[in-house]
Amino acid sequence: MAPVVLFGALALIVQGQAQSPKPRLPLPRPPAGAVRVANHGNTSAAGSSVGNSLTLSLDVVTAAWRPEGDTDPEVPILAFAESGKVPTNPGPLIRVRQGTEVQLTLRNRTDSSLVIGGLRPGTTQDMDSVQLAARATRTIRYRLDTPGTYFYAGWFAGSSLLDRLWLDSQLNGAIVVDPPGARRPDHIFLLSEWFHPYEDRPFEVVSVINGKAWPYTDRIELQQNDSVRFRLINAIPLWHPMHLHGFFYQVQARGTWNKDGPIAEPMRPVLNTDLLPPAGTLTFDFAPTTPGNWLMHCHFSFHMDETVTLSGSPKDSAAMETAAHADHATATAAEHGMHGLVVGLQVNPAPGYTDYRSDNARELRLLAQKDSGGLTNGATAYGFVLQRDSVPRRDSLQIPGPVLELVRGQPVRIKVINNLDEPTGIHWHGLEIPSFPDGVPGWSGMGDRIFKPIAPRDSFVAEFTPPRSGTYPYHSHLNERHQINSGMYGAILVTDQPRDPTRDHLIVAGGGGLPLEPKLESPFALVNGRRFPAPLRLEAGVTHRFRILSIHPDWRIAFSLRNDSTVARWRAIAKDGADMSPAQATVRPAHVEMGPGETADFEFTPTTPGRWRLEVRSVESGWYIPLEVIVTAPSARPPG
Repeated sequence: MAPVVLFGALALIVQGQAQSPKPRLPLPRPPAGAVRVANHGNTSAAGSSVGNSLTLSLDVVTAAWRPEGDTDPEVPILAFAESGKVPTNPGPLIRVRQGTEVQLTLRNRTDSSLVIGGLRPGTTQDMDSVQLAARATRTIRYRLDTPGTYFYAGWFAGSSLLDRLWLDSQLNGAIVVDPPGARRPDHIFLLSEWFHPYEDRPFEVVSVINGKAWPYTDRIELQQNDSVRFRLINAIPLWHPMHLHGFFYQVQARGTWNKDGPIAEPMRPVLNTDLLPPAGTLTFDFAPTTPGNWLMHCHFSFHMDETVTLSGSPKDSAAMETAAHADHATATAAEHGMHGLVVGLQVNPAPGYTDYRSDNARELRLLAQKDSGGLTNGATAYGFVLQRDSVPRRDSLQIPGPVLELVRGQPVRIKVINNLDEPTGIHWHGLEIPSFPDGVPGWSGMGDRIFKPIAPRDSFVAEFTPPRSGTYPYHSHLNERHQINSGMYGAILVTDQPRDPTRDHLIVAGGGGLPLEPKLESPFALVNGRRFPAPLRLEAGVTHRFRILSIHPDWRIAFSLRNDSTVARWRAIAKDGADMSPAQATVRPAHVEMGPGETADFEFTPTTPGRWRLEVRSVESGWYIPLEVIVTAPSARPPG
């Protein structure tokens, strides 16, 4: 029986039949006289500390907030303010030594009843919540005894932490409790989102880090080779695959709004992309070993594109008609620049640093091309093809792109030729390479040598030496949601010796068509470039390696190896291209959930002939693609 692929009701609508978006409406305005919120980078602690005690007074006020530039839209929010000071977003930082006694006064200067939670980490939400009636004041005393990263938040009475929308969505502040002797330099990043729904037209939303959206987020300046700690706090009721360009980080703790989760040293994963859950926290360390400009960002494309910006919203009714006819498919590169959940890192070179040079590099020519009607839903396919002996046809491409099989420690020079009618940029995701070829237009590089978009009919040469064996993606890094959903992604396999494809299997789950509407997730997906992928064939009694790559820009994806009666067991061996330590490389049920940009490697040893299936599905309702896995009897192999 042929496998069945379910793409949901939206997949029944042909893309060309999608209705034109309705005009955008003017955004809500702050009340007259509302104080403007100041940006807060979480660098200085609030309150008055004397010995082992902290006295702090916080007000909740209605304020005016500009999450983007000074000339971009201003919207109303509720915000925290240290008494006598301007309100800030995020709210004032509570940072104390372990064992500090806190006296906190809360004043609600609004006309709505509120709940404030998260102030006393380690307790339950019921015990921790403070009810604050309109115009009421309360003082509470408590002790902060448990080191870690936490956050406090406010919401309307009758709602909850994960139900906040636009007005109460920015009532957030970070809490850090330091153990004795803590001296490591760190940076605190609080993610939040302002979401305004409409009944009959697309919502308005802006996603921010420490109160600002890219390109207005704070630039983080680091010194090459210095160790640094990042603390991430997710005050958004959504998952975020957080990707660090250029470097691997070691996770020290994963927690929630009121409970930190330190990880024992042998179990600390080494990653470059990790899923941050709603109301979750993530603490990690890394050393920026290579100078230049780098990024940390959420890898959902719609959390870093024009979906999450208010700057395109009409400021008055005269702008509505123009906005209604905006053509997202043919907009310029500037209009498809990054927004939202992005932070820029600038790593200064250490004394004596010399720029990268490659000698005796292996030469590759990678062409970015498109094929009208090339996707299974009839849309135009974008993708890559390698030029070998002859020049490929202009409409030839592969989805996923050709596997780039590189050798650890061997220099490579990849010439990317753009045969598209629009600019692009290619990111070698997870590879520890120089900044300039990292592939972020207008950002990657250093000083006056900055990577520019690869213009149509132009080319770019990426030179680097892969230092670590593993499984990695490569993909577009300009107008990503459009280009990746259309097929511009592939796999990089860095090895120490040639691999045996009969025992080493690559599974790539990625985009297969554009969303039906700009602010919806795409209902189209492909596994190994197909909706009905070719089966994997395994030999019983042999250990096989599964390299799983998740690169759909819109979805968390679940992968499960099972038959009709049971879930298989496999051994995890690598994550994001980094080998796991012996303590982490354990046998476990064959199920994993991954966000875009994540890779995971597993070993599976089938014992008897039979049939399995690798179920690949979006975690939320959307699509499902089964990949058949056929296990054959052991072959008669020569000894050794």
